[in-house]
Amino acid sequence: MSSGIPVNEDCLKAFDAMKRLRLYKYVIFQMNADFTDVVVGHRYRAKKVSGDSSEIASITEGETAENTSNLEGASATEEEVFADFLKHLPENECRYVIYDIEYTKKDVTSNKIVFVTWAPDTAKIKPKMLYSSTKNNLSKRLEGVTTHIQANDLDEVTLDSFQEKLQRV
Repeated sequence: MSSGIPVNEDCLKAFDAMKRLRLYKYVIFQMNADFTDVVVGHRYRAKKVSGDSSEIASITEGETAENTSNLEGASATEEEVFADFLKHLPENECRYVIYDIEYTKKDVTSNKIVFVTWAPDTAKIKPKMLYSSTKNNLSKRLEGVTTHIQANDLDEVTLDSFQEKLQRV
């Protein structure tokens, strides 16, 4: 049963920019302070934006150094991006994440967007319930994402564990 908490259009724009344009490596979604909307919390720019495309401008509008890592779009290793992701994952609060992760399966390197639900054991009960009941509402809007990772402890949020899960898919 869905909680009915709506997903802000900026979340869907960020997902589309990740999927279609490969603009972001990860996007962290969170509920706003009064738990009435799922919004973009933080993102990591995967590449430099050039040109004056109105589409790109509408997607990147509102990006600041506080809510976007790697604004300049410099290249980084998967390990560096994952370390940045962990830095922006709160220890005691729930989040949703879409992550465009690189992995190797049978000597072939690929990328896949995974949907992560972060619900730490230390989070308060009400937010955990709201995030749990809103998860399906959000994941249905993220068309094409087929891999879901549920994480409740930082030990479950490692680059190796994510890549291992994708190798089994």
